[in-house]
Amino acid sequence: MMSLFDSADFNERLFFPRDDRTPPPDGARELDVEGDETLHVRCYRASAGLPTVLLFHGNGEVVSDYNDQAPLFAKSGANLAVMDYRGYGRSTGTPTLRNALADAHRVLAAVHAVATPVIVMGRSLGSACAAELYAKSPDGVIGFVIESGFVDLGALIRRRGMKAPAELAPADRTAFDAERKLAKGRLPLLVLHGGDDTMIVPAEARRAHAAAGASDKELVVIPDHGHNDVSLSPLYWEALQRFVQGITGER
Repeated sequence: MMSLFDSADFNERLFFPRDDRTPPPDGARELDVEGDETLHVRCYRASAGLPTVLLFHGNGEVVSDYNDQAPLFAKSGANLAVMDYRGYGRSTGTPTLRNALADAHRVLAAVHAVATPVIVMGRSLGSACAAELYAKSPDGVIGFVIESGFVDLGALIRRRGMKAPAELAPADRTAFDAERKLAKGRLPLLVLHGGDDTMIVPAEARRAHAAAGASDKELVVIPDHGHNDVSLSPLYWEALQRFVQGITGER
């Protein structure tokens, strides 16, 4: 029996691809990760001495949405690389959750080949990719950030307008349960979430933070901000800078 997570109905409700051919801003370069489909990564380089945040962005977003944020990451102590899921931006193919998780590994490998060390970050939908990699504690990765992320698979299914099964199959839990994956990892973790987020409630951030196997982990719930405006708060960038400095030894 096919998994609900592999059904066209679920994935068409989950992903909202956007085409985008915006040229890179000055100082940024494009990286095409080849495979059964070509995945587009935009690398913003501020300094050769900084770690690189590899960002798996939120749903409906594309890499060019982060052109203006790259300098803010640099001020926080990190270069930025952003990837587009299949069917988004310049990436080819059709997005599915299973493909996104598999693609996360080869995108990380490609970015790690040109930039090290790496901090993996997942925003909203991208938190699934971050959790997938967190479980593996990959070489060259020194920390993880989850922003506005989810761990409740039943709630994810219901947000797609579908009925969640009373019990998920063990294979689906293994493949898609972020909470279980976070429990396997040990690398430093920062969880950022808006206190007024009604799309993915702050309780999911607390669950993610509690589940993580790291001893070095921090939860920052930002008051008066929701799902899509959390990065507008100075507290967001202060927390990110503190985290980057803490794991790189810079003070």
